[in-house]
Amino acid sequence: MRPASLDQTPERRWALRPGFLSRLLTNPDLGASRALALTALAVTLVIWSTLAWQRGHIGATLGDTDDATRMVLVRGLLGGKGWFDQFLSRLQPPVGVYLHWSRLIDGGLAGLIWLAEKVTSPIRAELAARFAWPLMWIFPAVLSGLAIAEKLGERGAVVACAILMPLTMRLYIQFVPGRVDHHNIQIVLILGTMAAALHAGRRPAWASVSGAATGLGLAIGLESLIFHAIVGASFALRLAKDRDEAKVVSTYGLSLAATTVLFFCIETPPWRWSLSFCDEIGLNLVVGAAAAGLGIALAAALSSRARPWVRIALVGLAGAIALALYLGLDPQCVHGPFVALDPRVRPFWFDRIQEVQSWRSTIRTDRAGLTRQAIMAVLGIAGAGLLWARPGRRTDAGVIFVALCVIAATLTTISARRMEAYLFWFSTPVLAAAVSVVATRWFRDRLLPTVLATVVLSPSVLAGATIWSENRAFGRPPPAPRSATGRCFATRAYIHLAALPPGLAISETDLGPFILAWTRDEALAAPYHRMSIGILAAHDVLAASPGRAEALARAWRATYIVDCPPYPMNVGPESLGRALRRGEVPGWLETLTPGGEVLQIYRLTPAG
Repeated sequence: MRPASLDQTPERRWALRPGFLSRLLTNPDLGASRALALTALAVTLVIWSTLAWQRGHIGATLGDTDDATRMVLVRGLLGGKGWFDQFLSRLQPPVGVYLHWSRLIDGGLAGLIWLAEKVTSPIRAELAARFAWPLMWIFPAVLSGLAIAEKLGERGAVVACAILMPLTMRLYIQFVPGRVDHHNIQIVLILGTMAAALHAGRRPAWASVSGAATGLGLAIGLESLIFHAIVGASFALRLAKDRDEAKVVSTYGLSLAATTVLFFCIETPPWRWSLSFCDEIGLNLVVGAAAAGLGIALAAALSSRARPWVRIALVGLAGAIALALYLGLDPQCVHGPFVALDPRVRPFWFDRIQEVQSWRSTIRTDRAGLTRQAIMAVLGIAGAGLLWARPGRRTDAGVIFVALCVIAATLTTISARRMEAYLFWFSTPVLAAAVSVVATRWFRDRLLPTVLATVVLSPSVLAGATIWSENRAFGRPPPAPRSATGRCFATRAYIHLAALPPGLAISETDLGPFILAWTRDEALAAPYHRMSIGILAAHDVLAASPGRAEALARAWRATYIVDCPPYPMNVGPESLGRALRRGEVPGWLETLTPGGEVLQIYRLTPAG
């Protein structure tokens, strides 16, 4: 007798295991905590490999101007400067400038460098920290994005999001090695705030995480303030809908109030606790956030027997009081964070900063970038609309606040391209959740159609096809001029200047941070809105006629005029800056570098 197994055809063997092939071809359920974490780790490893391969060499430059200034602050902290001492006397002396950046970032980077110095030299320790710092924040960002998609969508949402994230490399613009500015951590914190809020449900622990992430996020910076406010409003909406959410809402409110005050006190010197600001956390924001948190916690405590309209009135009153306190302590903040900027520096500096350019300003200079942003906005808003239109989800606080965040990110990106990162990070999990809804309804939750639909609808594929069509229809735009950033910001460009005796250097605004980072010199100008005095003074020197420029430079007791000819200079043809670039050096300046070097250094001769 032959064994039964020898008589089994392939069809018969599949029949002995019913459902195996079906399970294999169905979207896996990755919603459990361990599966979600393992998926996030797999995606992160792919991203790490890609970024390390593309941007692995960071020794040639400190990055952009903000990265360079950040390292100046971190080096000062490691060199013994006080925790509360963020005053940079080497910028626009003798006035100096007190930077509004978070000391918490400086402390984290300094701690990482200090640990690395235990096993290697200080130079290599700094390089290792600059390389690892942005990469270490990718995992929590990816994990939060997957958690958002899982909560918003159906079974295949995590699969779709895990496919979209490696395909959409513009998500990681703020996470490339060497990027030590605060934007990447702000992105992580708002994503964590949103993910924790979505998973809070009736679990107060996640509500506490959401409130703490908002408190820390406000201490880091205010770019994502509007999104944290939307998440806070979603907790208020929960309470208005369901009195049983009182414990969750109360936990969030108390956590928000406590952590906002805590992080403010940790990073802010006591003598500044009574000051209000529009561009950083100050007394006005602390009081407003604490009032909002305590207000909705009190509303939750009073809502046990209150009717819905009473609960709505209570949370609305808490929000109104918080806003009134914030603006009452500094009414100018209604005009935004740059209200104190000297209007004279706008035409030649602020209005030309790339990251604050609007879509209208970049339609000719960066058509491809605008196309990618527009497609991501359309996909995000369309996906949010599909999620909201599902039966039973139109009053879901989670769906509503995520949709509002996508809309707010779109509007802010239209007005300032630096908000692009938020648009991409919010829209990606929303798009993945929308794909999972389509997969459940039309594809019977099959894996292969879900993967194909995700790839076809990915912003990279759609943007690539659209840009190709635009180039065919309107002609390929002229290639962008080679960026001067790589040459003018290169470390080796400042070797000669660093070898000279220290003095005050007058230069284009964006060179200031690198002069501080690589030399012992002082810099009159740097690209920060609190430095209107220095920015205006340096521009006046470079834009004046050579004769007039001498008087201005000597009035500031300048030692050097530093120029990088590849870098754009917004001055007239008869100015000192244009004369130097034509090789016409006035007699009161002495050339210290040959013409072949990218950085041209001129020293003021003795007066008289």
